[in-house]
Amino acid sequence: MMKLKSLTDEQLLQAIRSGEFGSDVTASRRKVAVVMTQDWCSDWIRMEYWLRNTAGCEDDLDIYLIVYNKLDCFRDFLRLKEYRWLNDQIPYVRYYENGSLFRVSNAVPRDAFLRFFGLSD
Repeated sequence: MMKLKSLTDEQLLQAIRSGEFGSDVTASRRKVAVVMTQDWCSDWIRMEYWLRNTAGCEDDLDIYLIVYNKLDCFRDFLRLKEYRWLNDQIPYVRYYENGSLFRVSNAVPRDAFLRFFGLSD
C-alpha cells in the first residue's frame, strides 16, 4: 500500500512564495507526484482509492498530497494554483523526474498515472 506524504507548512509557504515546490519535494525520489485537491471532490475520492492501493513502486516514487481547502494558507495556495499555474480543476497533479517538472494533469486513471512515470502494474 502506497503512503501518501504530506508537506510541511514551510514547504507549502516556499511554493507559494517562489511559484514551485522546493527540491526537497521535487527530488525526494527519482519520481515524484504532487497531488493537490479539495476533500469534497468526487474525482479525488476515486483517484485516492487507487493511489493508496498502488503497490510495487514505493522505492522509486514519492506521492505528496495537499488537501488545500484544509490549509490555513488556503487562499494563497489557491491563487498559486489557479493564477500562477493556470489550473482551476481538481485534483491537479504535477509530475517530476530527477527534480524537474515534466508533466501536469488533472484526474487520471491509474494506468495513465503509472505510464507517465514509465511504470506498470
